[in-house]
Amino acid sequence: MIDIAHIHPMLVHFPLALFPVAIGAQLLAMLRGHDLFGRSCLSSTAMTLLALAAAGAVVAAVFGDMALDKALDAGVQMATMEDHEELGQLSAVLLSVLAVAGLWLYRKAGSSLVVSRLFVVACLVVLVVLLTTAWFGGQLVYEHGINVLVSPH
Repeated sequence: MIDIAHIHPMLVHFPLALFPVAIGAQLLAMLRGHDLFGRSCLSSTAMTLLALAAAGAVVAAVFGDMALDKALDAGVQMATMEDHEELGQLSAVLLSVLAVAGLWLYRKAGSSLVVSRLFVVACLVVLVVLLTTAWFGGQLVYEHGINVLVSPH
């Protein structure tokens, strides 16, 4: 059976892949002159990907808490994992807020160009937070070997 601590690294790749593609679809929709919250194919795709990325981030954060508990049980100090944990929770919250706001605006079926631009800027800021979270997670695995099985040679 798969170790519960190994589910988290599998799940984090969903928001890491879906969210930048959602932003790309948003930018492409705007470049083509579509309302970001209108009913064009690109706008609808962007909102769907954003919602899926947010859901993936929440699930990854839940499994991240489980992986954290396992690492603590194995003797890893909380200070080693603290930045990644806090940024992971922040990423899940920020993505969820963006998804709810985006879906609310989408449901209204339209917005001004200023609102669309501000929304894309907010998405780019959250993307930086998400990528920073991923960087800290990579440090935990590749520099500290946290929750990694070492194969005997």
